[in-house]
Amino acid sequence: MKESVLLTREALLSKDDLKIEKVELSKGHVYVREMTGREKDIWEQSLLKQKPSGNKNVPFEYETSLEDYRAKLAVVTVCDAEGNLLFKPEEAKKLNSCISASNMERIIDAANKLNAITAKDREDILKNFAADQEDSSNSDSAGN
Repeated sequence: MKESVLLTREALLSKDDLKIEKVELSKGHVYVREMTGREKDIWEQSLLKQKPSGNKNVPFEYETSLEDYRAKLAVVTVCDAEGNLLFKPEEAKKLNSCISASNMERIIDAANKLNAITAKDREDILKNFAADQEDSSNSDSAGN
């Protein structure tokens, strides 16, 4: 077994080589790559939606939003052969409207694998979304 090397500060601050995978789609291929820590933060933040809190001391709170979930992940992982991202975050909606579901799933499967996004991670996002939906239900409805 190869002995592990203790990384220095300089080594940690040098850019990692991000893994890139070719993904075949119906009309050709694209490349999908690992995210940097910053890109993963951007993606995770894109899944949050700001809403008024109802508390004057805390003007707003966040809830999970699954709108364009896959396209938002594609935007931070689809790249050219050199690893340069092809899309800007604001293009997620347009991408989601233009690409077939089967092609999107091929991209997302590769993105999940390369970025170690597990089924449990996806379940946690869905649980948070369900909890947000329950929290936003109106208990003062006519049925109560």
